[in-house]
This record gives sequence, C-alpha cells and structure tokens, in this order.
Amino acid sequence: MAIAQQVFETGSKVAAVSAGELSSALREGVEQYVGWPYKVTSARVVDSDGTASVPFAAVVYATKGDSPVTAPAQLPADSVAVVIDATDSLTIDKFRAAYARVAVAKRLKKSPAPELGTPTTTVTLGLIYAQRSDLTLEAIAEELKRLNATTPSGEWPDMIVVASMGAIQYAVQFPGESLSGDYLPPAEGALRKYVPAVYVVIVLRPTGTFTFNKMMSFVVAHLGIFSPGAKLSDFTEFLDGVPRTAVVVSGYQYDLKGSLNPVPSDQYQDRLMPAAPIQITDRRGKHLGTIQLIPWQDGGTIVLRGKLPLLGLLPFFGRQNILKAGVVTRPDDLQISYVLPITPADFGDMLTRFQQQSNMLVKQTQTQWLVQKLADEGSASPFMARLFMGLMRLRDAVYSDPVERDRFDKAFDFVPTSLFTVRSTAKEISELWSGHALKIATGEVVRRQGVAIHIDESIDKELRRQVEHFLNSAARVIKQGMQGLTAQLGVDIGFMFKQQTAFERGIAELKATAPLLAEYLDQSRQTWSERLIKSRIDLEHNNWSLPRVSYDTSGANIVAVEPLVAGQPVTEFVQGMLDRVCCFVEDVTAHCIQKKMPAPITIAEIPLAQRRPEAPERFQVTLAVGGKPRWEISYQSQPFEKV
Repeated sequence: MAIAQQVFETGSKVAAVSAGELSSALREGVEQYVGWPYKVTSARVVDSDGTASVPFAAVVYATKGDSPVTAPAQLPADSVAVVIDATDSLTIDKFRAAYARVAVAKRLKKSPAPELGTPTTTVTLGLIYAQRSDLTLEAIAEELKRLNATTPSGEWPDMIVVASMGAIQYAVQFPGESLSGDYLPPAEGALRKYVPAVYVVIVLRPTGTFTFNKMMSFVVAHLGIFSPGAKLSDFTEFLDGVPRTAVVVSGYQYDLKGSLNPVPSDQYQDRLMPAAPIQITDRRGKHLGTIQLIPWQDGGTIVLRGKLPLLGLLPFFGRQNILKAGVVTRPDDLQISYVLPITPADFGDMLTRFQQQSNMLVKQTQTQWLVQKLADEGSASPFMARLFMGLMRLRDAVYSDPVERDRFDKAFDFVPTSLFTVRSTAKEISELWSGHALKIATGEVVRRQGVAIHIDESIDKELRRQVEHFLNSAARVIKQGMQGLTAQLGVDIGFMFKQQTAFERGIAELKATAPLLAEYLDQSRQTWSERLIKSRIDLEHNNWSLPRVSYDTSGANIVAVEPLVAGQPVTEFVQGMLDRVCCFVEDVTAHCIQKKMPAPITIAEIPLAQRRPEAPERFQVTLAVGGKPRWEISYQSQPFEKV
C-alpha cells in the first residue's frame, strides 16, 4: 500500500474516534510516521528556567541513547520538535485557548542549535488539531489574524487542522510570483543574519478527508530539519492525491528586526502601482537587465531580471551592512535581494555611483503606465467594486494561465465598456428630465398669455436621442456582450434572445444541466429582458420613437408628464432596466465563473452589512467544504445596490 493511502487511513481513524480517545489515537497516528530518534507522548514541556507549558495531547520529541523506556510526563524544551493541541470540536473560545497554549510552548527558551554544517532548527512547531468545527475555516482564519496582531510572530501556531474540512497554515510567496510552498518557521537567530524578501501568507487548504496527510507532510518536513539524519519517510509522498488548492487570506512581511508585520494595504496587488524598472545596458546599448526597488516595511528589496549578478551591484551602496546581504535566485533570471535598510533615495544614489564607476549605463525603461480615468468614482462605489474589481477577483481564481486569462479579458472588456455607457446615459436622462420638470413646476420656463400657455423649453429632441442611445447600449450589453462572455466561459445563452419557441426549447435543454441558471434566465426574460429587446426592435424596425413630453394644465401649477417606454414613465423604465442589466451581468458572470472553479473552492455572497465601505464587493472565494455558504444564482427584483 502506498504511504499516502496509509496516512489517509490513519487520519480517517483519528478523525472518527470519540473525544475521550482522541489524544491516544492522535499520538499513535503521528508516531507511525516518525522514526528514530523521535517518539510521541503526551507531556508538559519545560525549559531551563523552569517555565513549563500545560500537557499537550501529542508531543514529538527527540530521544537520546539513555532515554527512559517509559515516556516522561515532562520533557525538556530542547528535545521537543512538535506540540499538538487537540480537541474534538473547535469553538471560538477553544481556539483562543489553544492558541495561547501553543504560544507558551513556542516561547520556551532553548539552547542554541549545534553547528552541524547542514541546515537545522531548534524551533518548536505548534499545531492545533480538531476533529470538526462549527466555525468555517474563514472564521478561524479571521480570528487567527486578530490574535496574531497582538502576539510576536515567533509564537504563532504554525498550522490549524480541522480534520473534516482542511487546514490553515502559512505559505511563502516571492514578489511577482504565485505561492511557492509551505512556510516552516526559520531557525532561532536566522533572521539576525538576513531577512528574506518573501511574503508569508495565511492560506486555507481545502484538503477535506486528506487533511491528516497534509498535516503529517508538514510535521515530517520540520522533523527532517530539527534532527538531520533522522529516519523519516519522504514527506512529499504523503501528498499523493491531496488537493493542492490554496485560498490566500492575508499576508505578512518581515521587517529589518525579523518580525512579521501585515503587508500595508496599499501594497496589495490590486492596489499597488510599482515604480517602473530601470534598464541596465553596456556602453553600446546592449540590454543586460532591469533593476527595481520594492518598498518593504522599514526597508526595501531590490529585484533584478537578467544575467547581471545582483550581488555585484550591492557594494555600490558603499555601506558595510549591505555588503553582508545576500540574494535569492529564482527562475527566469530573477534575483531578489534580502530586505535592506535602504530608501528610494539610497537606491537612486547607488545607481548613480554604479554608472559613474562602471562601464555600464542605467536609464528608465521606455515602458509607460497608462492610467485612464474610467469614472468619477472609485472602489467605494458598488458599481466599480462589484462589476470590475469583484468579477476580476473571481476570474483570478479560475484563470492562472495568462493566455486563458487574456481570452477571458477580451470577451469581458466589451461588457463593462458598454455598461458604462448605459449607466452614463441613464444618469443624463434622469438629470435632463428632473431639470425640465423642476423648471415647469416653478414656472421658470412657463409663460401665460391670456388663455394661452407657452413652454419656453423643449427637451423632446434631446430626450429622444438619449433614450435611443440607452436602448441600443443596454441591449448590446446583454445580447452581444453577455452572449459572447458566457460563450467564452462555456455556457450558451443565445436562445434567450430568440423567438418564443426557440427560447422554450433552449430553456428545456438548459434545465437538464443547469436548472438554477435556466430559472434565472426564464425569470429575466419574463420580467424585463424581452421588454428591453422588443423596445429596441421597435425603435430600429417599427418606426417607434419616444412620444413628446406632455403637460398637465388642470391644476394651479403646470406639471410635466413623462413620456412612456413600454408602458412605464421614461425615467422609471431607464432606472429599472439599468438595475436589471447590472444584476444580470454580475449574476450570470459570477455563476459561469463559479462553474469553472476547481472542486475545492466556490463562491460565497458577502451580506450587505458586512461589505467593506472602501470596496463593497459582493462575492468572495470560499472553500466548498468548511467555507461560507455557497452562493447560488437566483432572480431578484431589488435595485442593484440593494442586492
């Protein structure tokens, strides 16, 4: 039997035992996969000062030749590699208590690591294990963030395991790259020598019933560094068949003191406008590489792309503390310096000295950022946050391949571009009508001459032009734009715009594979889309035009009466259609993206009251098992901003 299957079966047994048997089952399960010199017991951990932890359900420790056969009730901190706090059901209070217990164990003093000539660590790995939880993994992760904010990073738990759902842990991400792998805490004192320029991110691992495999792979990887030469299985083999999906929650960066701090909000990918890289050439203009400074907490990191060795440039800072800095080499000729105590001014001075003292030149690249204003509003607008930022974030969960993502973007681009036009036109219609109606009501453009009443302003021509523009643009969004976008996403909705017989046939076929979408499209056609398309057809082919504005003179004051479109006052028709088109774009696009998501993840809807004021996105990626309730498409008649 493959070892991954053995670990899976062990994990299933541990997850199924009663609460009273959990500690012993967990110890036995872990001990099956740790060899010499390790043993597993339940014990307290005590350091050289006499400070002790509470007893843990499972403690993995390294033995010596003269170790007693009977496991001690108390273990010296120097021998302890892993502590696991265990509970049958994880509540918020239990999580907080377990977090505190693990923090105490990780805080205990240890002797310096021996000089073995190979990477080693003395750090205690801290895990929290639960068979199940009424909390979602997202809720646990949010509480983890809150607790981390007031706890030194060296005391954070390294993994939270909920056997029935998945795991929460930290992963490493280099600048400009996707996730690289699990984050193991650095050896004691390692960050005094250098500070790596990596993002340490909280991730949710929707590993489901394979969660014990993920946990043991992580534990064994750490044990191999804690005691080099230990008899351990290849931890990567534990992961055969384990889902690889990870959902990023938030990120941290090391500061120059080696402490992890939250990544500043303006440095997240969707908000960062990085400085343009600087080109390095020889005197003949031959390209040698590009170099760029990335701000990093209280310092900065230098990124160089090209064959030119970054280490050779660091002496041009002229500072001894920077000469000791190192460089991480990544694929595609990417070099990333450690975090350096430098400012943008220091970086500029270094480049000046480099050019003066070498036979190479530095110059700004010709690449330019084109920043175009789309609207007089930002991410705080539900329209912008939901139909642009929100849908793009969902897209990123599906399309990691740049070519596939570009195909989606090309199909999508027509939709928001046209939707902007629809929205702007609706606003102009509303302002045109309200302004004219007010002038009539106040008598500003009304003259009475005997029994004759003169209206000195006419908006008929402009209102008619704007309504025609609105009908054409709105119909294009749903018929051309959304039909093309859904086709790119593998869903055919073309029948929605055909004659009734063809529509009914298409709906019947769709109900067999996507009943919720079929119901949504049916409701949309019955309540609004057919009226919109028919109004446009009447405009284009049946010589329809918006009636003139009429005026009610029966009362003391003259009142402007709105012309009708499809039986509705024009401003009511326009606003109602705008709401429905916006909802249609968001709902149908989100649904089609959701269908393409890998099995471990899905979409959840954020309640209105819980949406961030600075970016009130409606949807978020969540775990299919152990996450927030799965969103399902359903027709709603409320205004867009109330959905």
